[in-house]
Amino acid sequence: MILELAVNDGPPLRASLNKKGLLSAHLNASIGADENDTATISLTSIEETDEPNAVHSTWKAGKLSTGDKVEIRLLADGVAHPPTEVRRTSESPRNLFAGAEQARRLLKAINTFDAELISILELARTVEPKEEFDRVVQAVGAVVMEVDQHLITPILRRHPELLEEPEFKKLWK
Repeated sequence: MILELAVNDGPPLRASLNKKGLLSAHLNASIGADENDTATISLTSIEETDEPNAVHSTWKAGKLSTGDKVEIRLLADGVAHPPTEVRRTSESPRNLFAGAEQARRLLKAINTFDAELISILELARTVEPKEEFDRVVQAVGAVVMEVDQHLITPILRRHPELLEEPEFKKLWK
């Protein structure tokens, strides 16, 4: 699939995605942030065929001015331009643990923590008033999201082979 973008009837910019993922156009306008209000447009693809890793590609079309006309077309096929920027999550400096054994130990601890949280929630459902239980669920959900963002995802992106171990499969997605 191809996205084609043209500004003010100028030469088109084409971005492509030929595998599982997302292809999108982004128009960003910054107003009032400073004395130089800006608007930019770009095309982006996120290829997700190598989960838990992804490849993010960006085609920057540049800045926009008031009154500019932006035309975006969806094409079935064609030749895309090379992306302006490519970022691979497998190469992120946020990924954790050089050695798989330490990563495995932390994931086991997270599994234990997760089981304890579920146990506490099950009991809380029966002994706490509904409003209190709902607040506990929200708080636990926030902690689980942080653990995923800062521990699980950075570990599994560095060590995707750990997803082959049955006890860790449930940690992804």
